[in-house]
Amino acid sequence: MNKLINEKYEQLSEAQRKVARYIVENMEEVVVLSAQRIASLSDVSEATVHRFAKTLGYFSFVELKQDIHTTLRKNQRALNNLITTTAEKPDSWLEKHFLQEADNIVRTSKAIKERDIQDVANTLLHANHIWIAGWRLGLSITTYMRFVFSYMLGNTTLIPQGELAEYSAHLKKTDVLIGSVFPRYDHKTVQIIKKAKEKHVQTIILTDSPLCPACKHADITLLAKTKSKGFLDSYTAALSICQAIVNELSHIGGERVKENIKQIEKSYPDFLEKSES
Repeated sequence: MNKLINEKYEQLSEAQRKVARYIVENMEEVVVLSAQRIASLSDVSEATVHRFAKTLGYFSFVELKQDIHTTLRKNQRALNNLITTTAEKPDSWLEKHFLQEADNIVRTSKAIKERDIQDVANTLLHANHIWIAGWRLGLSITTYMRFVFSYMLGNTTLIPQGELAEYSAHLKKTDVLIGSVFPRYDHKTVQIIKKAKEKHVQTIILTDSPLCPACKHADITLLAKTKSKGFLDSYTAALSICQAIVNELSHIGGERVKENIKQIEKSYPDFLEKSES
């Protein structure tokens, strides 16, 4: 199903792409939802859901659901987990919130292999320079990465949103660019990732879906679940991935990481206010 949606993605309207993203991210739930409910959750019309099914080549939405169900039967654990989680009835919105955050992390962890994290950490460790791109709400991820990677390795820059042309000129093939690309899949972020790829810079993408337009320019793609009980997407799982990368870096970075942190801590007292010392 994922392969079929990827192949047809460019042919989909913007509304149909919303449906595609919802189905890819919530495949287990789709088999028990009506077209009307999926439309509501995707913020589109019910007619869009039916048109989406036909664009993929199905006679009807029901046939599409049957195909998804056949795929999921190969993974009974996913269906059992769905039944278990939907059977829980939290007593308050706060409990629902934390259960959703925990579920995002669990689902993300099942989709990411330890080898993926090791490859990212190794790539960062051997990069001449680490560039980070991602703005708007994505700054909650990119500012964290910029600070921690700089603290550990010392060669990290968060590219300012208004200076993409200037900074892209300095990208070299010995560098690495990390892109945080979540809906609405900011065009500028995708463009600088594309530019980096054209210059043979290694690219690492942190996103929510394999349908993200930046994925086709990525050497490594890390997917994080972003479902939320609120009106904004959750970035908890994405930050958890970053923390996993940090942990791996601390193991393989050895003396380089220790020395960099030591030098920073040595300079830190010079910038303390008198009241802090």
